[in-house]
Amino acid sequence: MASGNYEGYMQRLANAFNPVAAAGVMGRYTISVGWDGTLYDCDFNHMLALPLGFDASQHVRDFDPALLFERRIATRNHCYGCTAGTGSSCGGSIT
Repeated sequence: MASGNYEGYMQRLANAFNPVAAAGVMGRYTISVGWDGTLYDCDFNHMLALPLGFDASQHVRDFDPALLFERRIATRNHCYGCTAGTGSSCGGSIT
C-alpha cells in the first residue's frame, strides 16, 4: 500500500484465480483454532480475526466434525493469494 502497488497487485491476483487451486486450500479440509477456542477457516482468517461464518460453530466447544465439509468458508480479497496460479499453502503450491 505504501508503494502504491496494492490495487495492481490485487487485480493481478484476481485475474490469476484458479478454481482447481481453490479446491485445495486449507479451509476446505482443516480449521485453525485460536488460543481462546475460536475457530477459523484458515491461518490467514485467524490473523485477521475472521472466524468461521454463516451457520458454522464458532468455538471449539461447539465444534461438530460432521459439519466441517458442509460449511461455507468465510472469504475476503486476501483469499486470492492462495487461489492464484498453482495456489499457495504452507506446504507449497496446491496444484
